[in-house]
Amino acid sequence: MGTKGRGSVVVDRNNLNLPEYCESTYDVHFDELKAANYHWGLFPKDLVSVCVVTTAGADGVIKLANIHCARLRDNSGILLFANMSHYVVDGIGFCAFISRWAEHCRQACCDGVKPVVEHRVFHFDRNIVHKALSLDRRPTSAAASDLFFVPRFAASALAWISPALRGRIMSVVASMGKPEAHMFHISKERLEALRCSLSDYVPSDIRLSDNDLIASLASMTIVNGIKSAAISSCNGGILSRLMSVCSSIFGDLFAKTENEHLTFVIADIRHRLGICDSGYTGNCVIPQLVVNSLQRMESPITPESHAHVASRVRAAVQDLDGPYISQFVDTLNRFPSSFAQPLVYTINHPEKVFITNQSRFPLYDLNFGFGTPVWVSPIPHSAINFVKVMPVHPSQTGYNIHMTTTTCAMSNILCNPSWLDLATLIF
Repeated sequence: MGTKGRGSVVVDRNNLNLPEYCESTYDVHFDELKAANYHWGLFPKDLVSVCVVTTAGADGVIKLANIHCARLRDNSGILLFANMSHYVVDGIGFCAFISRWAEHCRQACCDGVKPVVEHRVFHFDRNIVHKALSLDRRPTSAAASDLFFVPRFAASALAWISPALRGRIMSVVASMGKPEAHMFHISKERLEALRCSLSDYVPSDIRLSDNDLIASLASMTIVNGIKSAAISSCNGGILSRLMSVCSSIFGDLFAKTENEHLTFVIADIRHRLGICDSGYTGNCVIPQLVVNSLQRMESPITPESHAHVASRVRAAVQDLDGPYISQFVDTLNRFPSSFAQPLVYTINHPEKVFITNQSRFPLYDLNFGFGTPVWVSPIPHSAINFVKVMPVHPSQTGYNIHMTTTTCAMSNILCNPSWLDLATLIF
């Protein structure tokens, strides 16, 4: 870690940072898990060996990969937990690693003629991104410029400390909240019906994507849940009270009016830079900010209000072209500590929402030699107000939605008709 917060990954061939790998057995039959819709409550408590934020292991070192393989009773199935540090790879890089691992295991398990493992080259050279940047530049949005590129001492201090210490601090902060997560399913049929219901309020030249519809409705649902929790004076835990105090004391940390809300849409920029076939496995995502009035986000969800927010998501995502991305990356390099800015931002903005779409990750294609997965899920809960759009089993259509927020907000979400008309609760 550099003195200005610029991190680097170094491979020391004489002192390799080997993955954390462990095996165990679990006295639950696969059929029991299936009957419970693979509810995390039946999984081993120690299956997940990492926290919501990246932290060091027992030996004081942040592992590049954490693997836990748990065999179910009567050899009825396997639970496989796999994690890689986001310091090193993004979702595409993670899928490249685990897919390659599966290919080699499948070859080793095969009797007779071994299948050929196709030769592929993966790259971690950041110059691949820099060489693909556009020659033109276009200014980043006002919201992005203020959030990421206006230096603030608290963010700089958080960036300058070691990743291990930063992980310990953020883990303590995260443990103060009362996170609750649920998995929902959204069918293609319901999405199409929702799209039709908004058509009268969307310009004819705009087609809202599935992600636009899901991201906008999930954001509005969470903000509505937070507002309802505040009205009912629900106890959101130590973290909620800490945020309220910090908001009063450090309200000027970010120049934000009380009427502004930000949704962070995590966007992969590979296809926008034309490097999808480059084999680049490093971090290649940026958060695109969707700005709406807080009043609109808190208001009852109607076709008109939903269409407005969904259109804002569409406009923000479409704005991610080559010149914009190039300017963002250039500025990011000038302010290497800017990655910590959103961490500090959450202190004064408990209503922010993060959306990441992982529905195209080929996780259900993995085959270690004994068949493909029947269920894929994130860890039990993510950071508060984090929504993950997950892939579904090939036998299904639509999307699985993993949503984490506070217990208080979630109690309102679980009875919000606008959300439940679209999403079916899995667990």
